[in-house]
Amino acid sequence: MKVNLISLGCPKNLVDSENILGALGAAGASLTTSPDDCDIIILNTCAFIRPALEETEEEIGKALQSLRNGKKLYVVGCAVNRYGALLKHKYPEVSGWHTISEIPELISTLLPDAANLHARLPTTAGYAYMKISEGCSNNCAYCTIPAIKGAYRSFAMDKLLAEGCELAELGIKELILIGQDTTRYGTDIYGQPMLRSLLRELAEIRGIDWLRIMYANPKTIDSRVIEEIELSKKICKYIDLPIQHISPRILKMMKRGTSRERLESVIKKLLTIPEISIRTTIIVGFPGETDTEFDELMEFVGSGYFDWLGVFPYYCEAGTVAAELRQLPDDLIGERYQTALALQQHLIERKQRARCGHDYKVLLHSSGDRCVGHAEFCAPEVDGQIHVEGQNLKAGRFYDVRMTGMRGSDLRGEIIEEMRS
Repeated sequence: MKVNLISLGCPKNLVDSENILGALGAAGASLTTSPDDCDIIILNTCAFIRPALEETEEEIGKALQSLRNGKKLYVVGCAVNRYGALLKHKYPEVSGWHTISEIPELISTLLPDAANLHARLPTTAGYAYMKISEGCSNNCAYCTIPAIKGAYRSFAMDKLLAEGCELAELGIKELILIGQDTTRYGTDIYGQPMLRSLLRELAEIRGIDWLRIMYANPKTIDSRVIEEIELSKKICKYIDLPIQHISPRILKMMKRGTSRERLESVIKKLLTIPEISIRTTIIVGFPGETDTEFDELMEFVGSGYFDWLGVFPYYCEAGTVAAELRQLPDDLIGERYQTALALQQHLIERKQRARCGHDYKVLLHSSGDRCVGHAEFCAPEVDGQIHVEGQNLKAGRFYDVRMTGMRGSDLRGEIIEEMRS
């Protein structure tokens, strides 16, 4: 059996996809990167916001067009959780539909021998995502995640440590911790926040050089985690801290469970860490957002606190609290989105320009003479890339790189030497 898997959406989905590939591969399936050269296509979907559903439907359409000679398509994941009935009616040619919790059933359907196999096939070089939880209990007014994935559930620490050891044995150098609210980790199964303890245990794994925290919630991050980022030699001096907005009124309407004062306090503590890089995300055009509140957000973001900025226009999603509010006109949301994107470009280029001429430890994602990688100050895939030139460079290895210039908002660099981990 030849299997091709297409993974859409966030890194959390990618982890699920890698687990599917690992189990099927361990049971004897042949894995291929081409949807034209396979017997089975698996589409792992996203439906968090409107564009994600549109992409899902587009990919279903493409896959169905390639079905011939008995080839089958199976659709799994978030879109099935949220829009299963609609999609099943619209695409009857699909051979099977599986929710997130039914992934084991999908694996068993395709290869019964894989039913009890727990294996993972990393699709990234040098780094891997570690999903430490599933679901979310914050119930932000605009968010569909609780409806799609359910309440927040931490994964047992012993299983995560075992997974970390397995990934290290496969040559992974960096573990990127992900979950809808990573700083809440452990509160449900251990009765207290346990992210710091998890980080300390993961730091002991031989072969793991970097640990990176994504999706830290300003409401649940505490001083112990911030202290651990500063003190640990293995935790990247980097954090992803989505603020979404800064206006007190909008934060309350969003049901973020935090305040401007809390956000400023957390950011102030983080900025005491030498060389810290902070990534954040914002939503513009939330129902009721005034010109003054939008300007307040732009002024705060433009103050220079953040190295990386993700910008999202507000999408009205059925079933959310925000969908019941009076919506702003689409053209106004679009204007604010473009303004925020221009600020994003300016901020990132300013930060990147300041790094030119300096040397950084870089983890490469590919091999050859011209490669792409990332440094401690940036996360792969979501932040700026580093384009590296050298000779016979190897994916998954660290190199000391001098930043020689910029390519758009990315950096260009030259190899100084390969670094021993």
